[in-house]
Amino acid sequence: IKEVLLGVHALKKKEKHSRQVRKVKRRVPHPDYNKKTAVNDLMLLELQTPVTKTDSVEWRKLGETVRDPAAGKHCLVAGWGETKKKKMSAVLMSVNVTVIDRVACNSDKHYNRKPVITSDMICAGSTGKEMADTCRGDSGGPFLCDRQLVGVTSFGGEKCGDKKEVGVYSFLSKKHLKWIRETVGTKTPK
Repeated sequence: IKEVLLGVHALKKKEKHSRQVRKVKRRVPHPDYNKKTAVNDLMLLELQTPVTKTDSVEWRKLGETVRDPAAGKHCLVAGWGETKKKKMSAVLMSVNVTVIDRVACNSDKHYNRKPVITSDMICAGSTGKEMADTCRGDSGGPFLCDRQLVGVTSFGGEKCGDKKEVGVYSFLSKKHLKWIRETVGTKTPK
């Protein structure tokens, strides 16, 4: 990742008034990231220049804790990843996904513990007739519940939208929030 685009809805449009492009100064992967198990699948990006808050660019404050979303909760995911046409989207896409209980996600109905879905992960996807999922190219994108950042897109099944191998998201657990604060040098809010 060399640069970050902010305030962008459509890649091909200029969107001069809202677009901010920032070069990445430093990438900081979680020190305990395990590629095989996808545990601690988080990376922080330090930008070379500050971001300006605008109508189309805002940030979320991290609380001391993030509420673990309950099974059945509808949450929003977004990204530029592959669509039904197997091409990256030129427009930022978003969809509501339904949180699936970790025990169920570890069962043979879903991942069958390959990999093990831990308490630092969230499973979510389609539960009805409509296909709702993230796909290749969406990794690192937001997982929002009630407009609060709860996690980031990590991985999913080979076939996007598969009800068996649903999307898996890195949960901003207490230990992940502690690592983020220590890495960026901020104190826990009171």
